[in-house]
Amino acid sequence: MLLKQAFVICFLFVLVFKVPAQKNLDFGLFLGTSYYLGDLNNSRHFYNPHVAYGGLVRYNLGSRWAVRASIFGGGLSGDDLDFNFKYQRYRKLAFSTPIVEITGQLELNFLPYKIGDKKHNYTPYVHLGGTFLVASYAIQPYQPAIPFGVGFKFNFLPRVGMGLEWTFRKTFTDGIDKVVWFKQLPTTTTENSYLFNKQTGYYHQRDWYSFFGLFITYQIKQSGADCNTYR
Repeated sequence: MLLKQAFVICFLFVLVFKVPAQKNLDFGLFLGTSYYLGDLNNSRHFYNPHVAYGGLVRYNLGSRWAVRASIFGGGLSGDDLDFNFKYQRYRKLAFSTPIVEITGQLELNFLPYKIGDKKHNYTPYVHLGGTFLVASYAIQPYQPAIPFGVGFKFNFLPRVGMGLEWTFRKTFTDGIDKVVWFKQLPTTTTENSYLFNKQTGYYHQRDWYSFFGLFITYQIKQSGADCNTYR
């Protein structure tokens, strides 16, 4: 249901821009993976990857700048028993949750780029924006996040572009993985005395998640001349 609502928002976004600025608008689909970073997984990238998918709409301000709205869905999970640290194997916590997010972002192309342009037909880029996340089984299901990342996009056909993107979302919660700082580990033996008064998680370690994958976009109408303001 949440993903359907998100696609409705994306459709309305298309309607808003289609009439006055359709020559600068392209839309497309994303397919890749999502994974989690937090108390259960501190640094292993592409740990427990889940299938991720979604849609995006991009409004090109010129050959260098673009704004984009996207709706992505996927999953996040983690398990202490996947790691060999003694502390984690004693803690034995695990979680799994589906996620849906709506993101708005600003993209900066390193090189001039335009779909359908034979000369300016590829570019690496970076982006930054804002995200609203719904993680259904988290302690706090509704969360803002800061998305940022890098990508590479190129022309595939006259009105079709493709790209590869790797992005991160910094959240403001420690509850996606349900490992919160204010809980303490139960200890009953002298063998585990080093765990006395040790909290389950860490207060300053917020949860992160990432998307990595491919997207393909179609431009509704080929662009005309660039606006000099954004050159």
